[in-house]
Amino acid sequence: MSQSMQGMDTEHGREVGQNMGQQAGQVAGMVANISAMIQGLTWQGSDRQNFESDWHGSFAPQANNAAQTLDEQGRVLIVHADRQDAASS
Repeated sequence: MSQSMQGMDTEHGREVGQNMGQQAGQVAGMVANISAMIQGLTWQGSDRQNFESDWHGSFAPQANNAAQTLDEQGRVLIVHADRQDAASS
């Protein structure tokens, strides 16, 4: 991209947007895998209940929300690249 050019390198913008979506999928997959591992723990008592409550009530939803937001922002970036290409043609 030249120094005088304004706007986005749209090809690179799309690559970044797609990568954001892929990374979001990996985050969501990790949360699901960790949730399954937690379910498989041999652990009884109030500490487990507190841990699971924190995991399912706070951390897992926050991580899934972050993954969803990352995916959405990747899509927004792709839309901006498409719009810029359309305006430039």
